[in-house]
Amino acid sequence: MKKLDLALAAISLTTAMVVSAQAFAAPAESTSSLSSKYATWAGGKSNADSLVNGLRTGGPVTLVTVSPDNVKRIAGFTAQTTLTSEEISAALASAKRSLASMGVKQPNAEQIQAALIGGEVALPNGKTKLVQGSVALRAEPVPVAAR
Repeated sequence: MKKLDLALAAISLTTAMVVSAQAFAAPAESTSSLSSKYATWAGGKSNADSLVNGLRTGGPVTLVTVSPDNVKRIAGFTAQTTLTSEEISAALASAKRSLASMGVKQPNAEQIQAALIGGEVALPNGKTKLVQGSVALRAEPVPVAAR
C-alpha cells in the first residue's frame, strides 16, 4: 500500500509541475503583435502584415519601401513553408540582426527579401553580400540521420 501511495504522490507532483510550467510558459505572439513589433524595420505596417501573414500561411509576401530620396522599391516572394509565430519571430529577428551586422539599419524591400529568403544584399558601401536567408535556413529538411 505504501508503494501505491508513493507512486500516486509522485504522479500528482509531476502533474502539478507540468501544469505549473504550462501556466507560466510565454504565450505565442499574435499576428498583430508580431506585425507591430517589426513595422518600423519593415518599412511600415502593411509590409509587416504581409511578412507575418505570408510566412504564417506559406502565401505571397509583397514589400514596398520608399527611400528618403523618394525612390520606391518593390520586392516580393512566396513563402515555401508555413511557420509558427515563434518561427516567424525568430526568422524576422535573425534577418534584422543579419542586416544590422552589415550596416543596414533601415532596409529597403530587396534587402528584407534577401535577408529572409536568400540572395544578394546591397550594402551601404556600394558592395553586395550573398546571404542564405533566415527563412531558407528554417525551411531546409532535416537529414534522416539527424532525426
